[in-house]
Amino acid sequence: MSGTIQKPVLVLGATGEVGQAVVGALLEAHLAVIAVAPTRDELSALVRPDGSQAELVRVPGHTGTETAGAALANAVRLLRRPPGAVVAMVGGSFTPGRLLDEPVQRLREKFDEDLFPHLVAARHLIPMLSENNARGTYLLVGGPAAESPWAGYGQLSVSSAALRMLARALREETLGGPVRVQQLAVCAPLRTEGNREHSCPDWPRPDELGKRVVDLLALAGHEPVVRFDRRRRPL
Repeated sequence: MSGTIQKPVLVLGATGEVGQAVVGALLEAHLAVIAVAPTRDELSALVRPDGSQAELVRVPGHTGTETAGAALANAVRLLRRPPGAVVAMVGGSFTPGRLLDEPVQRLREKFDEDLFPHLVAARHLIPMLSENNARGTYLLVGGPAAESPWAGYGQLSVSSAALRMLARALREETLGGPVRVQQLAVCAPLRTEGNREHSCPDWPRPDELGKRVVDLLALAGHEPVVRFDRRRRPL
C-alpha cells in the first residue's frame, strides 16, 4: 500500500450499512480509522472485524453547516493523529417524485442534504489533510443517479450530477497540491439488506464497495472520477 494511507483514514458518514462496510474493509486491511457520524449512539454500533487490531477512533460530528465543519476539523486535529485520507459519504434519504410535480423547494432541500455538506467537508478537511505539506487523498463517494436521469428520481439525479461536477471542480482547484481529490462513482445501486428482495444480481454489495475503497486509496492514479462497476474488472 502507498505511504499515503499509513496514517488513519477519516470516514465521514461511517454508520449505517454502507458506512459500516467501508469502515470494516479499512480495518480488515489493517488501516486505522477515524469514524465520524452525527451522534455517539450511532458510532457505538461500530466494532472491529474479528482478527483486526487496527485502531478505531469514534468522533461525533457532521458537516451540515460551516460551524459544524470547522468544529469537526478541530476535533480531529485534537486527536494529534492527522489522517492521511478522507472518505466522504454524505447524503440524505429520498422519496420518489417527479420534478414537474414537486415544488422547487424540494430540489433546494436535496442540495442541502446531499451537496452542500460535501462542500463544507471539503472546505475544512482538505486543508487539514494538506497541513505541513503532507500528502493525502480526499475521496467522495457518489451513486449511479448521476449517470442518467431516472423518471421519478429527478431531484436525486440532479444533485448526484452536481456532486460529480463538484468533485471535478475540487480536483482542478487542488491540482499541484499535496492532496489528490477523486470521486468513486458507484455505477449501480448497492444491494443492501433493505432492498435485497428487489435488487439485481449485478448490483454490488456494501462490502464490495468497501474493498474497492481500500484498493483505490492504495493506488497512485489521478483520474478525477473512478467508476465502480461490478461487471467490469478494476484497472
